[in-house]
Amino acid sequence: MSHDEAKKLRAIVHGVLLAPSPLSRYWPGPSRRALHGAVALFSTGGGPGADYNFVFVIDPVDPERVFALADAFFAPAEVWSVAIEVGVAPAVEAALLARGWSLDEEEPALVLVEAPPIPPTPAELAIRPVRDERGLADFYAVSRTTPHFVPSLAAAMDPEVALFVGYCDDRAVATSRLACLGGVAEITGVGTLPEYRKRGFGTAMTWATVAEAATRGCTTTMLNASPLGYPIYRRMGFVPVGTYRTYLPPEEHAE
Repeated sequence: MSHDEAKKLRAIVHGVLLAPSPLSRYWPGPSRRALHGAVALFSTGGGPGADYNFVFVIDPVDPERVFALADAFFAPAEVWSVAIEVGVAPAVEAALLARGWSLDEEEPALVLVEAPPIPPTPAELAIRPVRDERGLADFYAVSRTTPHFVPSLAAAMDPEVALFVGYCDDRAVATSRLACLGGVAEITGVGTLPEYRKRGFGTAMTWATVAEAATRGCTTTMLNASPLGYPIYRRMGFVPVGTYRTYLPPEEHAE
């Protein structure tokens, strides 16, 4: 990959990470965001925890500036997490560790620029979009998505959003979620119940979501991969762009 290609893909990932979610208009509390160059701050209005309040660091920056911006943005009772693109802000990571923050997760970001022909879905899997309350309940149950982020059927059926549930023998066993951000699709929530893994269901759910994104005008797809999903996405043609580490403060880690 050339330097220019890598730069373009990185810009795609940053665009997704920094864009407001189309689901934000359905969240129960007011959402806020502030962009300060290398630092982006978000509050989803869901509560004081780090799942709802977070900071992205995407370029080199003085660690004290990160803490100062966060202190000014979040309320005193709010706990927030910090996600850092690996390799771009080592001073910030060092400062977090020195203050007792702990690594919560490390996820690579991948981009699919041009989708190949979509392969057929396994015969035993029926993939259905969420269009009723039963489907939404099935999505919650399998994906373990908190209702805060998809709080209603109206949110699930937003023109820029799609939720999918995969059924095997009429049992909900797999999920995926789409958010359209301009011409870029973000896929999240891809998961399969443990006893139904290694049957190609997660791959099929991802392809179904990519196909739906194309019908809505998206030409590029971005997602974050778990260790389990990473080799699958690479085989599908997704290209790794960067890796993001999320850190939690001492009080959140202790809980």
